Amino acid sequence: MATKEQIETLLEKLNEAPPSEHFQTIDENTVGLRAILKYLSETDEKVTAGKLSEHLEVSTARVAVLLKKLTAKGLVEKEKDPSDGRIVVVKLSEHGRQTADLMRENMYKNIGEMIDKVGMEKMLEFAAISKEIHSVMKKSDINID
Repeated sequence: MATKEQIETLLEKLNEAPPSEHFQTIDENTVGLRAILKYLSETDEKVTAGKLSEHLEVSTARVAVLLKKLTAKGLVEKEKDPSDGRIVVVKLSEHGRQTADLMRENMYKNIGEMIDKVGMEKMLEFAAISKEIHSVMKKSDINID
């Protein structure tokens, strides 16, 4: 069975060139919602919509739509910053934290299964190949406007 260290090594390698950029199969709304939950669960900083916008590299309007959906589902809470009432801070609710933890557990389980079925060596080779593909795609001069 794949170890936590193997899974984290593979995640680190895949994070350098996310396969999702090449093989987009997940609805973009879900990706944005998951990205916000992941970010909020991994930071101890005060997070604003502007900070989320910068991190996700999307507009503040897009972040506002995603936060509205997450708030409606009870996954995030917004509150005024006690040190500056003009600033609204976004944080995970208890339900949001549990959901983010479950998402992480499922991701580890799925990646562990991939490592078990495909093998760590091939998965690392895939990550390296994906990184090469990503590099080539970023340098592409093709512009379809």
